[in-house]
Formats: sequence, structure tokens, C-alpha cells
Amino acid sequence: MFKHLKFILTYPKIGPDMYFTHWLLFFKPFRAFFQKYKIKHIAATADVRPYCTILGTDNVIIGERVIIPPYTLLSSLPGNKESIITIEDDVLFGPNVSVYSSTHKFDDFSKPIKDQGYTCSPVLLKKGCWLGINTVILPGVTIGKNAVVGANSVVTKDIPDFAIAVGAPAKVIKFTNEKNKL
Repeated sequence: MFKHLKFILTYPKIGPDMYFTHWLLFFKPFRAFFQKYKIKHIAATADVRPYCTILGTDNVIIGERVIIPPYTLLSSLPGNKESIITIEDDVLFGPNVSVYSSTHKFDDFSKPIKDQGYTCSPVLLKKGCWLGINTVILPGVTIGKNAVVGANSVVTKDIPDFAIAVGAPAKVIKFTNEKNKL
């Protein structure tokens, strides 16, 4: 029992399946303390809401005025220094967004994929970008400053500053500022 309790308190994860600690997210005073205890760096004005999952909390950096809404998934490989998710100030998340900074290798056809290890690449969400509902961000992607990613998009490549991107895979369809046009 104590071994299990120690695991829940120290493993770098936040989520509903970490039932003993998840209830802390429901109460704002406890939530602020718990976020600072678990996440590598989280700004004082940022907020992680109940029912979100963060795997690899030691690799996640969350900036000012960022709210991680319910059913959001931030997934990095715990303990891997290349598997970093950086969320700058004022990033807006729709519900059910998934951000991955690691994925399975699949080069060796003689081994099952689950035995081949992982590839890790950092993910950067720049200041003021907006990720629509059900967006998926894959490893190694940078979303530009004030960029918009449309609902249900799968982002496999970098999105430039002030761009609007949609689709699976996401493609830039226009820019939000007048200076940059396609």
C-alpha cells in the first residue's frame, strides 16, 4: 500500500488515473500547490484543470495565463531530456487537445513496435497561439506566435507565426496579419 502511495505521489504524471492526487485539482488552493509540486515549471497565473492528463511532468514548461482544460493530453517521455513540451504565455487550448513530444520507433521490422524504443523531439507552442478542439500536435513541431490551428487538425510540421492551419495533416491556408499572404 505504501509503495503504491509513494508511486502516485512521486511519478511524473497528473491525470484521472492517479486517483489519490487527482482530487486536488478540483480545489483551487490545492490545485496551485499540487501543480507547482508536480510540474517542472508552471507560471503562477497558469492553471491545470481536472480531467486533463500530463505525462512526464518533469519535461513540461507552462507559461503565464495558460489554462490546460479538461481532457487535454500533454505527453512526454518521463526522464528524457529531449522530450520537452514548452507552452509559452497566453496559449489557448480547446478541449481534447493532444500534444506529443515522443513516439514509438518502427524501423526494425524484425521486432514488435513496442520493443523498439522511442524517438523524442521537443514541441514548442509559441506565445498567443490557439489550438482548436481535438487538435493533435506531433513530436518536433513548433506552432508560431499567434498562429491558429483549426479544430480536428493533425499538425505534423511547423506552423509559422500568424498562420491559420487546418486539416490532417494541417496545412497553412492563410495568415492573420496583412503583411504575410500566401
